[in-house]
Amino acid sequence: NSYSFIDASVAAGAYNYRLKQIDFDGSFEYSNGLEVVVGAPQSFGLSQNYPNPFNPTTVIEFAIPEASNVKLVVYNMLGQEVATLINRNVEAGSHSVNFDASGLNSGVYIYKLEAADFVQINKMTLMK
Repeated sequence: NSYSFIDASVAAGAYNYRLKQIDFDGSFEYSNGLEVVVGAPQSFGLSQNYPNPFNPTTVIEFAIPEASNVKLVVYNMLGQEVATLINRNVEAGSHSVNFDASGLNSGVYIYKLEAADFVQINKMTLMK
């Protein structure tokens, strides 16, 4: 048989996975282990949110190659801060943040990621 599994919540490191087969009589057997090495990203990056346009929630993904203080902020088109999604130390790796804009009006918003010396902004559209 063929099996697949996505473990979306892992940080950089080495992980072991194996299957547990349970028969109808209750007996079970484990498969051989499979080691997976997850490396940290090689560079900083801020991805386009998805879905975009969105209503009222969206996901913002970013990658950082080293642990650092991360600040992820959403601004309206007047440059006023409307939400701080992250403002803390974050471990190296790929991360995602859910943004709920149910309290905001329709329009274009900007999100900005600051981590170490890296700064990047992207636009997103809220359509209610």
